[in-house]
Amino acid sequence: MKVLVLILGGAIVTSCTPTVKQVVLGDSKESVHIVKEGGITLSEEERRFVSREADRLGIEVPSREEIRREIKKLLRDKKSLEIAFRRANLYIPYIRPIFRELGLPEELSLLPMIESRFNPFAVSRSGAGGIWQLMPATARRYGLRVDDRVDERFDLIKSTRAAGMYLRDLYREFGRWDLVLAAYNCGEGCVRRRVRGDFWGSMHTLPDQTRNFVPRFFAVLVIARSPEKYGLNVSLDSLRIKGFMVRKKIRVKDFLKAKGIKESTFRDMNPHIKGDLIPAGTYVYIPEKTIISVVRAEKRRTLRDARKVGLEDFHPEFGLSKVLVLENGAKVYIKD
Repeated sequence: MKVLVLILGGAIVTSCTPTVKQVVLGDSKESVHIVKEGGITLSEEERRFVSREADRLGIEVPSREEIRREIKKLLRDKKSLEIAFRRANLYIPYIRPIFRELGLPEELSLLPMIESRFNPFAVSRSGAGGIWQLMPATARRYGLRVDDRVDERFDLIKSTRAAGMYLRDLYREFGRWDLVLAAYNCGEGCVRRRVRGDFWGSMHTLPDQTRNFVPRFFAVLVIARSPEKYGLNVSLDSLRIKGFMVRKKIRVKDFLKAKGIKESTFRDMNPHIKGDLIPAGTYVYIPEKTIISVVRAEKRRTLRDARKVGLEDFHPEFGLSKVLVLENGAKVYIKD
């Protein structure tokens, strides 16, 4: 059984964009005692962990009671939370390298847990969409396509890059990660108008949801560090996804035929593709086993064609280093 191990980072906060230092938020060294409903307490090790993370982010430590309260709220629906953490297991390996490239604290990879519970289909009442809950105007500001054919707010890679650039710009404006978290939740205009000084001194002026955002963020970090303590089974079993960019436009039905996958599977993994055409330059996500089967079926021709395009073809966001050229001209990047 594979459990959630999130490789996250702590920020060394300076006057400019922070650099990232590697830390591991994984299994606690303590013996695991599963908490019972109503009996949530922070262990001494968890309190030290919160203090370390707050120090790395330059955020005043939330009170134990605030974090405990938010943990309790999150655990009201354990099944939903388990599903959310399983999605996190799928998506964070794609999110982490982008945030690392942008110089962001990798703890922020878990923000979708609060915003959308990593639901790629999530749409709020205000019209925010995707795991990062980007508004259409914000998405377009950071180069995303939002129209009746493709809505890249629902594209894992492109929405993550847009959200990361937005977070980086918020940090450049406010210079504090607690205010960045608040601004991401209620908007930068909200923070400009209502906050004077730090988050804690002005939190009474913020909307209720935003007021609880920082303590909830730390609650998520605590649970992610040792989900089994909180009775969560976050096993992924054998499920894995692989993403690649389609370089040449292709009809969805032709793509499905080439990959041998069902349309329902394709639509579940690609909510950003609305119509019957996959435009050139669009990221597509499919089950890993499908890539493996294509590699086996196309091995001889793949090596021949890959030599034509160059084996040096590399896709750093996926950590992939070889390319399949399908009959329709689309490229699929694969691991060695």
